[in-house]
Amino acid sequence: MSGVSGPHFIVDAPVRGCTPESQFRRFRLIQESWRDLTSALPLGASLGARLTTQLRKENKLVKRIPVSELRLGMYIHKLAGSWFRHPFWRGSFLLTEPQDLSAIRECGVGEVWVDLAKSQVDPESPESPESPESPESPESPEPRELSEEQSLPSSPLSKKSDGATSMESEMCYARKLCLAAKSQVMDMFQEARLGKAVDPSTTLPLVGEIAASVLRQPHALISVARIKTHDDYTYLHSVAVCALMLSLARHLDLDEEQTRLAGIGGLMHDLGKAAMPLEVLNKPGKLTDAEFAIMKRHPVEGAKMLRAGGAEPGVVDIALHHHEKIDGTGYPDRLAGDAISLLARMGAICDVYDAVTSERAYKKPWDPSAAMRQMAKWEGHFDKRIFHAFVKAVGIYPVGSLVRLSSQRLAVVVEPGMESLLTPKVRVFFSLRSREPIPMQTIDLAATSCKDSITGPEDPTLWNFKNLDDLWME
Repeated sequence: MSGVSGPHFIVDAPVRGCTPESQFRRFRLIQESWRDLTSALPLGASLGARLTTQLRKENKLVKRIPVSELRLGMYIHKLAGSWFRHPFWRGSFLLTEPQDLSAIRECGVGEVWVDLAKSQVDPESPESPESPESPESPESPEPRELSEEQSLPSSPLSKKSDGATSMESEMCYARKLCLAAKSQVMDMFQEARLGKAVDPSTTLPLVGEIAASVLRQPHALISVARIKTHDDYTYLHSVAVCALMLSLARHLDLDEEQTRLAGIGGLMHDLGKAAMPLEVLNKPGKLTDAEFAIMKRHPVEGAKMLRAGGAEPGVVDIALHHHEKIDGTGYPDRLAGDAISLLARMGAICDVYDAVTSERAYKKPWDPSAAMRQMAKWEGHFDKRIFHAFVKAVGIYPVGSLVRLSSQRLAVVVEPGMESLLTPKVRVFFSLRSREPIPMQTIDLAATSCKDSITGPEDPTLWNFKNLDDLWME
């Protein structure tokens, strides 16, 4: 193969009159042309792959560097560690934004792999003060500018030593994220309603932010997204199911690929509702049998849209089968048992939990702990092993649950217990003895000095408390 030496000679030999930067760009263009040429040779793609691999090895096109040496214009081939440890869902990308560079340096990732051929600056040369701060990529489309509501908020700064954040700071961030997410999901549904193909990859930055929030403080976003109006339901329901899927995936110890699909599928599981008549979708009351039959088409319609947009099979499957039941009485295909995929079984649980704990035009939301108890009684609906993992992920007494204490006081759960599902942090506000409100007090039931305990859940509908959610949202 005498032709192999051609690119090596051109790469290694200096070109008269060329600066190091132009020489590097020239090398990149030659390498890409060589890859295209060899892939079309008579021996087929295998020869092209062998030659490209050889070039990559001999010219060290992928280099591992410490994060301290990373700068704008470098093409990140891979970030060290799990994607769940950093706020980027994409596996590889051109680093052009200063905020992305700051996020990588702050998230605890120690090293990155840089693709020399795709980089717009030479990683092996010292940084030049004259070099542009944000090089433009002619191969990348101009990013769509986001409005203030659509822009994803900055991550909370008050982190603990393990990378987690306090419930209070993450709650504040979660409110901003829900506002931005709602706007983006609305746009996604609007495009689908207009018949445009929806590319699932466009959701990755949002799903990545949701994943990062779940990692820092698993219960904040799940709790905040549960509070929604009838008008917000379809959009924030997608956000809530995404967060629930990611949290459940962690408790099931799924690998990175399955967790990624769970997040994307959770966010897009109800995309088919964009194809439903608005008068049925937004009806302020319970659906008739005929209207419910129409709505039951949304999984099939959603799967069609996702396939048209190039979605991966796992994402399509969540949309298509999240209404299936273990006993085979679900829809659209009446699948049973193991015929339902793991991701679809997860989706069924997350979808139902957020639906029953959300306010709808025709019903009040269930108390979170009451929802857990009721769902546990539904024989044949859910996969029991996955449901048990879901309870561990969300808690026996999820945030917002109204509980009765042994001290004859009522409290709302403000944060699940770290060591036990039975000992969350609660906010006491009402005396059962005097039947009157009392000064609010936050108690950690897991503290060794605490003598109080939960005797059981309490039905909020029996008390008619106003703005109960405000007690744990403060």
